[in-house]
Amino acid sequence: MSVPFEYLQHLVVVPVTLNGVETHFVLDSGIGLTLVRDAAAATPTGETYIGRRMSGQAVEVPLAHAGSLGFDGLAVDGAEVGILDMRFPPELDHIAGFLSLAFFAEQPVTVDYPGQTVELGRRDGAELAVKVEWDGPAVTVFLPVELPNGETISAEVDMGSDQLILDRRFRELGAGEARVVDGVDETGNGYTRTFMQLGGPIHPAGAPELVQDDPQVMFQEIIHDGLIGRDFLARFAVTFDVPGSCMVLA
Repeated sequence: MSVPFEYLQHLVVVPVTLNGVETHFVLDSGIGLTLVRDAAAATPTGETYIGRRMSGQAVEVPLAHAGSLGFDGLAVDGAEVGILDMRFPPELDHIAGFLSLAFFAEQPVTVDYPGQTVELGRRDGAELAVKVEWDGPAVTVFLPVELPNGETISAEVDMGSDQLILDRRFRELGAGEARVVDGVDETGNGYTRTFMQLGGPIHPAGAPELVQDDPQVMFQEIIHDGLIGRDFLARFAVTFDVPGSCMVLA
């Protein structure tokens, strides 16, 4: 069954049930670990998980087990989650957590961006091999992407990113006027971000028919080659098949 999602900014928000109560989570392939905001919604395990943001900062969160977590008929009892009470702007106050691909460890899920729905199962389309990395209870998916210079990078697939992000070592691939922003993120880490247009197309390695011409890009010093986000994904119905180590773009 297809479940409609809502956009909040560029984020995909889906209805879930947490301990039998209907609420809303952000569905995010880049979050790694499923998170809940309310510590009372899960039982602590006494352990912690340390994840790293794309800029390298370590974020430590306590681990817990939710009584039950469900989406569209798929229910996981005792789901392992992290507890992190994120500070959201008012329009995101109703978001109770983040649903990661770890929730779909045994079941493919399809995000149909043009149709604005999410459903369990696969679609037919261009099948792309991905690297699935597990780090304890967290999972990250990396897609080989060919850049305009012919180099193939390993890009994290991050629904939570609005646009293409590349490590600053690829800065020479930018074209046109650059906008540079210096700031401090929510962890207190300082950054310099350069926003430009990429000087040429990108596409998944071996799939030039899925090309995106001259996308907008942000360059920053990060721990990955890059992140590919909503700007690229939004043209497709995207199947994340974690157990099959592949994505399907329809």
